[in-house]
Amino acid sequence: MIKLLICPVVLLGSLVCMGQVKYFEGELQYAVSAYSRQGLSEQDIFKMLAQGPLLSVYMKEGRIRRSNSRAEEYYVPGEKKVYMKFARIDTLYWMDYSADTSTVTGVTKSDSIFKVDQYPCKVITIRTQNVSWRYYYSPDLLKDPKTDSGNTIGHFDIFDRETGGAVYLWVRSEYPFAVHTDSCVRVEVKKIDDHVFDLPALPKKKFEIGSLIRRAKFPGNSNSWLNYLQGNLDSKIAGKYVKLPKGQDEASVTVFVTFIVNESGLISDIRVVNQNEVHPKLAAEAVRVIQESPRWQPTEWYGEKVSALVRQPIVFKVTR
Repeated sequence: MIKLLICPVVLLGSLVCMGQVKYFEGELQYAVSAYSRQGLSEQDIFKMLAQGPLLSVYMKEGRIRRSNSRAEEYYVPGEKKVYMKFARIDTLYWMDYSADTSTVTGVTKSDSIFKVDQYPCKVITIRTQNVSWRYYYSPDLLKDPKTDSGNTIGHFDIFDRETGGAVYLWVRSEYPFAVHTDSCVRVEVKKIDDHVFDLPALPKKKFEIGSLIRRAKFPGNSNSWLNYLQGNLDSKIAGKYVKLPKGQDEASVTVFVTFIVNESGLISDIRVVNQNEVHPKLAAEAVRVIQESPRWQPTEWYGEKVSALVRQPIVFKVTR
């Protein structure tokens, strides 16, 4: 005997049947791209964001797992936590849904329809002081809006409230240092095995980003870099090009320099930020002393060495 299920409305990824909503269960795949606002490579940005070129997202009954080559994320609504496993660190980090305390400064919605992978999508933009997210979301693909109830991470609580629990198929995330885009390339409605959401059997630790980042560092102790600058800057340059105002006993000029320390600790891309405000000879001396610096200890994010931008003021001072 063949049984027919008659539903008044059939959606692409969810069913509205007899007043009941069957939420999306399946897998989505996103192509990921990124570019730096600081002269770094896409690979460096991927490392800093713990991302890879392909993102797989699994959804079932409110549970979400996001998987890429550098990290796994497990959203557990029952605990109001997200767990994170970074590829090169054998620890399972966790963060409460309430961890993001940044203030939303604006929410903009549009009912204009755009297609992503043949799915009609609407648009919403959520902004904080430092970050903005522009989402293309499909009203035909729904997850239970209670999934992200109270989830301030990325302000998904607001996203779910404003979209009715829709699934996004494209997002552009703009940070001060980079722009990152996820673009859905495949939507597959299918049964997901519960074991996909099993947490790795690893020690658990609260996520604190400061403990997972090691900034680029000049070798030696905390005074070594200052000692290097003071010992290698040509003092005669300051005497020639820093003018001592009449009646004053000292004067100084600060040259602001940026440079990149790569994964091997080598310095490149040295730039004088305030080039038009300082004498060219002072700028040239600042560049020289940076250029001749010994190899640094590179920056590390989540256990991976990355290139990183360093900002350094160099002060030329004269006294009477």
